[in-house]
Amino acid sequence: MRLFSSDDAPRVFALPPGVDFAGCFAKGLIDRLPTQAPEALARVTVAVNTRRTIRSLTDAFEARGDAVFLPRIQNIDELGANGAASPPALGRMPRLLALARMIGAFLAARPGVGAPSDANATALAQSLAALLDECQRERIPEARLATAAADERHAAHWAEFGAFFAHIAATWPEILRTDFGAVEPETRRAAETDALLASWAERPPEAPLIAAGSTGSRRLTADLLVAIARAPGGAVVLPGFDFALDRDAWAETRPDHPQHRFRVLLDRLQMTPTDVRPWLEDAATPSRARAALFSQALRPAPVTHHWRASRRDLQPMIAEAVSGLSVLEAPSPRWEADAIAHAIRAELGRADATVALISPDRTLARRVAAALRRWGVEPDDSSGQPLALSPPGVFLALTAEALSRGFDPVALMAALKHPLCAEDARREHRRALDRLEKEGLRNRDVALRLGDMDALLGATDEDGDPVAAGDLRARLDALRPWAAPAPLPDLIARHRAAATSLAGDALWDKRAGAAAERAMDAFAEAAAIGGEVAPADYPAFLRLALEEAGDVREDAFVPDQRVKILGPLEARAQSADLMILAGLNEGVWPAAPPIDPWLSRPMREALGLPAPEQRVGLAAHDFQQAASAPRAILSRSLRDGDAPTVESRWLTRLRTLLAGAAADGAATWSAMTARGAAHLIAARALDEPGAKPQGASRPEPRPPVAARPRRISVTEVEKLIRDPYEIYARRVLRLRPLEPLAAGPDARLRGEVLHKVMEDFTRAVIADPNAPFDEAFDEAAASAIAASGAPPAEATIWRARLQRVRHWFLAEEVKRQDAGAPLDVEVAGETTLQTVVGDVVLRGRADRIDRLTDGSLAIFDYKAGSSPSQKQVEVFAKQLPIMGAMAAAGAFRGVAPAEASRLAYLTLSGAGEGGATREIEPDADALKGLTILLNHFFAPQTPYLPRAYVEKTQGYAGDYQHLSRFGEWADRAPEDAPGGGA
Repeated sequence: MRLFSSDDAPRVFALPPGVDFAGCFAKGLIDRLPTQAPEALARVTVAVNTRRTIRSLTDAFEARGDAVFLPRIQNIDELGANGAASPPALGRMPRLLALARMIGAFLAARPGVGAPSDANATALAQSLAALLDECQRERIPEARLATAAADERHAAHWAEFGAFFAHIAATWPEILRTDFGAVEPETRRAAETDALLASWAERPPEAPLIAAGSTGSRRLTADLLVAIARAPGGAVVLPGFDFALDRDAWAETRPDHPQHRFRVLLDRLQMTPTDVRPWLEDAATPSRARAALFSQALRPAPVTHHWRASRRDLQPMIAEAVSGLSVLEAPSPRWEADAIAHAIRAELGRADATVALISPDRTLARRVAAALRRWGVEPDDSSGQPLALSPPGVFLALTAEALSRGFDPVALMAALKHPLCAEDARREHRRALDRLEKEGLRNRDVALRLGDMDALLGATDEDGDPVAAGDLRARLDALRPWAAPAPLPDLIARHRAAATSLAGDALWDKRAGAAAERAMDAFAEAAAIGGEVAPADYPAFLRLALEEAGDVREDAFVPDQRVKILGPLEARAQSADLMILAGLNEGVWPAAPPIDPWLSRPMREALGLPAPEQRVGLAAHDFQQAASAPRAILSRSLRDGDAPTVESRWLTRLRTLLAGAAADGAATWSAMTARGAAHLIAARALDEPGAKPQGASRPEPRPPVAARPRRISVTEVEKLIRDPYEIYARRVLRLRPLEPLAAGPDARLRGEVLHKVMEDFTRAVIADPNAPFDEAFDEAAASAIAASGAPPAEATIWRARLQRVRHWFLAEEVKRQDAGAPLDVEVAGETTLQTVVGDVVLRGRADRIDRLTDGSLAIFDYKAGSSPSQKQVEVFAKQLPIMGAMAAAGAFRGVAPAEASRLAYLTLSGAGEGGATREIEPDADALKGLTILLNHFFAPQTPYLPRAYVEKTQGYAGDYQHLSRFGEWADRAPEDAPGGGA
C-alpha cells in the first residue's frame, strides 16, 4: 500500500499555524486513502512527540465518524525500541545518586570550586545529568567535554571542570558497566536509533510511516525525521509552518526564530521552504490576516526593515487580523488568574465551546484551576499536581526536616500539625498538641530550656504535669532527630518508619500515596549508591526523589473536557475555540536561558551544543502557533510581587508593528487591551459586594464602665495614651498574645538578663558597700547569663556587650554612690487614686531607688535599647514621673516617703562609649494628670481607640493590631487592588 509516489522523496508536508493540527492531519490522511480497504488505515504508522498528541490524534480519527480502523500511533522515541541488543538504560534515581557521589568527591577535593555538601552535589547532579543527556542527543562524546573546558583561552577556573570531565569520561562508562550493568538512557536511545537507521538503510520501510507534529529540535529526532522523509513510504508533517515567510526572512533566521529548526531540517534534506507542501490543500490558516500579522511581527531582526515595505499589504487586513485577538494586562498574577478564569467561564456559556490555556508557568496554571472551582469547573490539566506538593509529598518532606535538622520545634510542629499525622485520632492528637504548644513550646520559661527531645519529653507545666502527654509522647519520640551520619538506605528506612508510625496507612493511600510509595521504593532501591550521608543533607536527596517522581492526578478526577491546561510543547497539536496564552513576560515565556554551571557559552559553541537561544526559538514557535488561532487572548501581569515585569518580546514586536502598520496603531492596541480588561473588570466585580463598598471605620469599643479596669500599672499608662485598644483587648477582653514558637534568646530576654545583672550587682553593693564594684559586676554578669539558658553564641555576644558598657557603668556608679546610696532594687509599689468611679489601684516596680545625701530619692530605670526623650516623656512615656510621684506618696514598699528629686534612664546598649544617662524632669502633678486620664476613660461615651496617638504611624505594630482590623480602616491603598498600586 502506497500513500505517496515513489519518485518524490524526500517528502515534507506541513500545516500552517493556527489550524486544528490533529483534525487536519486526520482528514489529510483519510483523504489519501479514498479507494483503500477499511483496514488500510491500520497499516499506517504515525510517529508523534508527546503522549498528549497521541490522545489528540486518536480523538480526531474517532471524531471522523468513518467506519475505519485507527492507524498505529506511537511516540517517535519508541520507533527503535528493542532494536539494539544493548544493556538496559540506567534508572534516573540511581544515575543521579551516582553522579552526586562523584560530584561530592570532586567538591571535597577542590573546596575552592564549591561548598562540599550533599545538598550542593544533588543540585549539580541534575544539571550534569541534563548536560550528559544533551551531549548524547547531539552525538558529542563525553571526552570532548574535558577538551573544551581545558582550553587555555578560557578562564583558569574552567580547567578544574576539565579535570572533572576527564575523570567522568574515564570512569563513568566503567561504573555504568560494572556497578549497574546498564547504559545512559540517551546512550541506549541513540543505539536504538542507530540500529533502526542501519536496518532502514539496508531495507527501507515500505509501509506508510508518517512523523507528525515534531520540529526536529533534537539531533536524534532530526535523524529519524530525515530518514522517514526519504523512506519509500515515509513522510514528515511539520506543525506551524509559516508558508508566508519570504526568502529573505528564511535566509536570516537565527536560533531564536520560530521557524529556525525547520530551516535546519530542510538544509539537511537539501530542500528549500518552497519544497514543503501543504498536507491539506484546504487547510488554510483560519485567519490569513492573523498569520500574516504574526509572520511579520516575528521576522528575524536583520530584516525587520521590511516592515515598512509590508505596511501597504498589512494595513487593509489589520482589522481582520486583530478582530479575535485580546490583550490582557493584569496588575498581578492573582488578578491575571482570576481574569483568565472569568474568560474561560464566559466562553463555556457558548454551546459546545472549548478553551485551551497554554502557559509554561505552572503556578499560574494552578491559580487558574483554583479560580475555576468557583463555578465547579475542573480543567483537564495535562501536568496534574507535582508529587512534592501533594499531601503525602509534603508530609514526607516535613518529617524529613524534623528528623534531619536537629532539635527544631518549628519543624517538629509543622510535621505534627499536618493533616495526615494521627488521622485516625485527630481530635485527641490536636488536643494534646495544643497543650504541648501552649504549655511548652510557647511558654517562654519552658521553651528557653528545651535543647533536645529528652528535655521536651521531660518538660512540665506549673503544676508539675508533663506538657507532652499520652500518645503524643510516642509521636514525638518517633521524630527524635538523627544525631550522626549514616548510610543513605538506613536513613530512608528510618524516615519511612517514622512517617508511617505518625500517619499510618493513610500516608500511602489513594493515588498520591501510591505514587509517594513508589517514589520511596525507587529511592530506597537506588540508595546503596548514596553512601554515608549527613542528616542535614538527607532532605536534599528526598527532594530529588520526589521531583523525579513527576506529577500525580487526584483520585476520582473527572475533568471537564471542554477546558484544557497545556504546556507549550503539548499545545502544538491541540486546538480550541479560544486559545489563552498566559504568562507572557520575559523570563516566563520565553523563559530565561538556564544557567549552565558546567560550561560557558563559548565552550558550548565549541562543542557544537545548541545555543541557549534555541529554547527561545522553540518557545516562539509555540507562541506563533497558538496565537494564530481564530480567537486568542494574550495575557500577562504588570507586576510580580513587589517588582515590575517586562512584557514578552513578542508582545513588544506586535505592539511596534501595529503602531506602524495600522492606520491608528495606538487605537488598535487600546481596543485589544480593552477586550482583555473587560475580563479583569468582570473578575474584580465578582469579589465586590452588590453595593459600593464603604471604607471600614475605626473600631470604637465602649465596654460597660463596670468592665473597665480598676487596676493599672505604670507601664500600661503609655499604652492607654498611644493605643487604648490594646488595654481594651488585654484587660477587658482578657486576651494575651501567644509567645513565639520556641522563643529564642531575643531582645526581650536580653533585656531581662540586663536587668538581672543590674539587680544582682546592686544587691551585692547594698550588702557590702565596700565590695569592689568590678568584681560584683563580673559575678552578676556571669550568674545572670548562665541562668538565662542562652545558647553559647548569644551568651558570648551578651558578655561582649556587657564588657563594652562595664567601664562606663562602673565609673558612673562611683558618682551615684557619692551622691547617695542604693536602697533597693526591683521595688514594688502601689497606691490608690480617687476617680469618678471610686478607687483605682496604681502599681509599679522601680528598677532601682537610691537615697540621696539630701534625703530625697533618685529613681533609675534601665534600658537595653534607646531611652525616651524629655519630649516623649511629657506626652507618652509617663512611667518615671509617675513613679516619682508614687515615691513622694510613700507607695514603694520599704521606702519612706520623700521627694524624688532625680529621675534618670540608664541606657546600657553598649553603643558609643558604652552607655548614657538621660535625666528626666520630675512632675509633682503626675498622679493628678493620670487621674484625669482615667476619669476620661471611665466616661461611658469614651471609646478605646486603636492607634489613637502613636508618634510614628510607620513601623508601629501593636500586639492587637490585627484584632482591630487595622488594614481595613487605615489610610492607605488596599493591597493588590486591580488598577491600583499594583
